[in-house]
Amino acid sequence: MPAVAFDILGTLFTFDKVVACLQETFNELASEQAAKHLFRDWFWSSTRDFFGASHAGRYIPLLKVLKSTLTRTMLIAGYDAPSLEQIEAVMKTFNELEPAVSAFDALTLLHEKGWDIWIVTNGSHDTTSRLLERTGLFHFFRQGSDKEINVMSCDDLGISKPHPKVYSELMRIAVHRTQRIENFYLISSHAWDLAGAKNVCFRTVFLTTEEKVYPKDLYDGTGPDIQGDTMLSCAKTMIELESNKKSYM
Repeated sequence: MPAVAFDILGTLFTFDKVVACLQETFNELASEQAAKHLFRDWFWSSTRDFFGASHAGRYIPLLKVLKSTLTRTMLIAGYDAPSLEQIEAVMKTFNELEPAVSAFDALTLLHEKGWDIWIVTNGSHDTTSRLLERTGLFHFFRQGSDKEINVMSCDDLGISKPHPKVYSELMRIAVHRTQRIENFYLISSHAWDLAGAKNVCFRTVFLTTEEKVYPKDLYDGTGPDIQGDTMLSCAKTMIELESNKKSYM
């Protein structure tokens, strides 16, 4: 059967807990919308710095980048600099993320259909494993008689997505474990993630919950193979695509 990899930060798991913590921690953030705007500025600028450090040759874990850049984000936005205690309180919530709506149903369906299910994340292996275990999703990512864990972290590779090495290494390990070559899908709410995966022949699935629109003009007019508003609808379309045996080319 085919294989599917999920991005985890902002795709399989939402950032709602982090946004709520920002609003609770900083009195200046008077509304949920203000907290969301600040979070997006923080996360997106930190992702840029994460990519830059990685591709310049010195890999820095994403959570370390986020911790280092919250003060900058708040000052640029016109807020007071946070205290160390406030920064620690916000960073702690990254260990408390909750699954996206219909994530459990989508994973259950794919598991029942016999798909190999993976995580490929810019986050750490330990944090990811704890999130999966705490939320009851860990068993979906155990494979074979040895119950190997199907989680690939960029921290282990020392290079961030969307570098092609990340996706090609995931394919290599999956083929080695299963001893077969199948179609490989990536589900992500980040267009840059999917564009990187498509460069190494993944089928790509765009979840619209975060970025809303896939800017295909940015990627030579090439969009995702599948697009959906919920994880379950994306999973159903993937299964239908495979059952119809449509050619990837």
